[in-house]
Amino acid sequence: MNPRTFLLLAGLLSHPPSIYAALESAILLNPTTPHAGRLLFLLQQGEDQQALRLYQATFQASGQHDFEVLHQIGLSVLEHGFQRSDPESQLLALFGASISAHEEAYPILEESAKSRYPEIQLVALQALAHFQNDRADKALLRALGAPSLQVRYEAVHQLCKKKHPQAASHAESLMYKTPVECWPLFPPLFAMIGDPHSTQVLRRLRAHSSTTVRLSAIISIAKHDREDLLPQIRQQLTHLSFAEQEASVYACGCLKDESSIPKLEKLTRSPYSTVSLAALWALYQLGKPEIIQDIEEAARQEDLFAITILGSLPDHSHILLALVKQSDLLVRLNASLSLLEQRHPEALGTVEEFLIRDKRDLAFIPYYSPGRAFKAWKAVMSGTRLFEEHPEALRDHAELKESILEKVREIDAERFIALAHRIFIARQQDLIPKTTALLEEMGSPEAIACLKEHQQQPGAPLVRHYCNLALYRLQEPGPYGQLLRQWVEGQSQTELIRFTPIETKEWDRGAYTLTPEESSKLLVDALQAFAAHQDTQGIETLIEVMANGHVKNKYALAGLLLRATQ
Repeated sequence: MNPRTFLLLAGLLSHPPSIYAALESAILLNPTTPHAGRLLFLLQQGEDQQALRLYQATFQASGQHDFEVLHQIGLSVLEHGFQRSDPESQLLALFGASISAHEEAYPILEESAKSRYPEIQLVALQALAHFQNDRADKALLRALGAPSLQVRYEAVHQLCKKKHPQAASHAESLMYKTPVECWPLFPPLFAMIGDPHSTQVLRRLRAHSSTTVRLSAIISIAKHDREDLLPQIRQQLTHLSFAEQEASVYACGCLKDESSIPKLEKLTRSPYSTVSLAALWALYQLGKPEIIQDIEEAARQEDLFAITILGSLPDHSHILLALVKQSDLLVRLNASLSLLEQRHPEALGTVEEFLIRDKRDLAFIPYYSPGRAFKAWKAVMSGTRLFEEHPEALRDHAELKESILEKVREIDAERFIALAHRIFIARQQDLIPKTTALLEEMGSPEAIACLKEHQQQPGAPLVRHYCNLALYRLQEPGPYGQLLRQWVEGQSQTELIRFTPIETKEWDRGAYTLTPEESSKLLVDALQAFAAHQDTQGIETLIEVMANGHVKNKYALAGLLLRATQ
């Protein structure tokens, strides 16, 4: 036996054969593939980058891609990444398997759910939840034995969303193993299942000794339309706790409980403002339109929750139109959001203050009533410092601003395009990805003209690159794909694929450079676009970045290669 044959057999024996057998079959079916044996050997030895460079050389000679071989190369790279001992490579391989959307990468998701690293398990469980099959359900059930409480809760949560037959039993079992301080997390799970077992548990939680648990149960019953539990809710309308009264009143309104009207009418005179407001809102929902006058009066008195309620009543905008002119920042903010909720055109002249960052550096955080029935928004100065100390607050802030953009586009496309111009000129970094995505969805001549104008904006690389990306995805004639490929290749030596639990940005930095987090998202978006269009030149760029770029990027990019070659 010659040395090369011996090494080839040794490689086959030391690695799982599935991927390599498939690759060998692909090569045998296409005997014209140059250096096929050498390519197979390099992959079996884990020399992914050398194999990719060899493939590049064969492509240069033949001028044709072998998509079957590329497909198997992608699988091989993913498997090697997952087999590495460091959690970062495993996480990147898991990310690649997730975005590949390919059933052959499923075993990586399945095995990741067994990882000893909770972060990897959590990502795997969220990916597995998208699969509607018995294997995915079994993987979720296995994760219930994980040592991490957070992993077990995520597994139970996903089982409840699927309404798995054993979900209620597992949720109850896990609940009793957790501290009581965590119990408010469980009523939403039982409310969404809806079977007799979960209903029984939900009844017990509604009467729990902890006020926080009871509030969670009541609000969950209301949000999931659990009319079967109304008799228990009515009993709490006279509870001494004003927070529970508020939640119970809110639930009676949501569930259209007409038999509670006499008690609700009494509660409109409650000394607690949120209880009184909840009773007024419940009566309005139960067919008492005259009640709206009292809600409007509360809004005139600058009650933020009353202002928020008016947002769901399009025929009652006159109060809001006056409130958006008030000097109080919180009143203006919530009145503007309510007008926007009504899709009122006057909102378009007020929301820009809360979108374009100025010297105040505003951050927006949700503010809840004591019974959790109502939500308003607060504006906090010096948002940069807030997000440094509490990075989780950035998610709510970003979601609010992006929802404002979406509603402005729904109300008036022309005004939205004018707003997009101002966002680009102001280099509003946090809004650029969403703004370009919305312009791309519009696809109108005016939206395309806006993208083309800012595709060459000086001093704003994030604006230029996202405009290039949108125009490329729209398949507009021009150099957009080429410019995008040049940027990707230019960044190949940087570790661009990074993951953080909450994306944080330094808002006070200059807009003339891209942060690693921004570059990471842009890189993935660009390469996903190449994969979706099965762009031959884009695939060449993808292989180039995998072969000669930063070693940690290749595992995640292998998933994109799989998508591109399906």
